[in-house]
Amino acid sequence: MAIFRSSYSLRLMVEEARKLTGHTSVRERIDSVLRIMGGSFGGTYGKGRPLVDALENVAQESLLCEDFALAQRFQRFAGYAGGKLYLDTLENYYDEGARQRSEEFMRRMAAMGAERAVAVLDALCAESPDASAADASALFRGIVRSTEHLSIGGGEGGIQLTAKHLKRLQEYGHMELVLRNLPRPAPTCLRRSGPDDE
Repeated sequence: MAIFRSSYSLRLMVEEARKLTGHTSVRERIDSVLRIMGGSFGGTYGKGRPLVDALENVAQESLLCEDFALAQRFQRFAGYAGGKLYLDTLENYYDEGARQRSEEFMRRMAAMGAERAVAVLDALCAESPDASAADASALFRGIVRSTEHLSIGGGEGGIQLTAKHLKRLQEYGHMELVLRNLPRPAPTCLRRSGPDDE
């Protein structure tokens, strides 16, 4: 069964996107989207297959006008309206405030993880003062392996994740990509010597 979405936030993003084109044919198709969505605050904003089709029509017309960025934007809007993307994903692309809040969330999660790592290392050093970097590495690998076995159980009749939890998993996946690309300290042999190194 298809899940269709729409929202006031999507309407605002569509209105903002309309300002980005000078092509009359594209604007006419965007106006069709806005007519489907209606204007009343708190309404359904015209969700359903007609909205998805209208958004895809804007993307197609934008491609014909060689406005590839706008086409991609409306393809993403259609993905949200058709239930394939979450609103948070769209907001991270097209809402500066939402993107900053998401980045702040990721920074806090990374800081919290680093604080827990320091606590684990402190405990390791307290128990084994002669512990090596290899011992610390083995400890953390064990922690990572143990998290793979965490479970909420089978439950009666099975457990299905809510949309909220699915969104969180998507955010953690995005955060993992960000963390993989963090700059790494240069090896000692490659560091440039400064005045304090002499």
